[in-house]
Amino acid sequence: MSYAETVFLDVQVGHVPQVVSALSGLEGVGAWVTEIGRLNRITLLRTAETYAELLEGRPEVLASLPHEHLVRVDVTSWRVVTPVAEPGIYGGVYEWRCYEATPDGMAGLEERFLAAVPERTGLSPLTCTLVSIEGTPRFAHLWPYVDLNQRAEVRSAAVATGIWPPKVASFLTRMENEILVPLPGSAWR
Repeated sequence: MSYAETVFLDVQVGHVPQVVSALSGLEGVGAWVTEIGRLNRITLLRTAETYAELLEGRPEVLASLPHEHLVRVDVTSWRVVTPVAEPGIYGGVYEWRCYEATPDGMAGLEERFLAAVPERTGLSPLTCTLVSIEGTPRFAHLWPYVDLNQRAEVRSAAVATGIWPPKVASFLTRMENEILVPLPGSAWR
């Protein structure tokens, strides 16, 4: 089992270039800026083999952030439920989806989602699937696409064939979606 951490940086309006520049030294970290969704947001993704390793690396990452340009920093630890794709070049846009589960819905959500993944990944790759291990029960997944046209084509094909989305609505209380663009030094781009 492996673990991941997302660090959402809500950046002061007009300060995204300064934050992007400050993050250029982070190695092995996925880094994206939100193109569609919550604006002035940068998303970081780190992975580790153990939860202890994840927590050990957190202070260094948080200390490297340009806090003078940030409005808010939100850190979440996750259990990885599908293997994380190796760092590399996968596409020009990524789709981050996050669902809040009902108090007793996480097991059903995870089971149905994972059952649908093999067919869905036949249409396009999956970067990772994550289950929160702290706070509100949440389930997230990250998909790379060449561009927004490919995303639309893949999603249309998935819906038309009935392989996606998985039947999880009864387990959810809230859904969020953001389209992310990888930063130049991102481990996944």
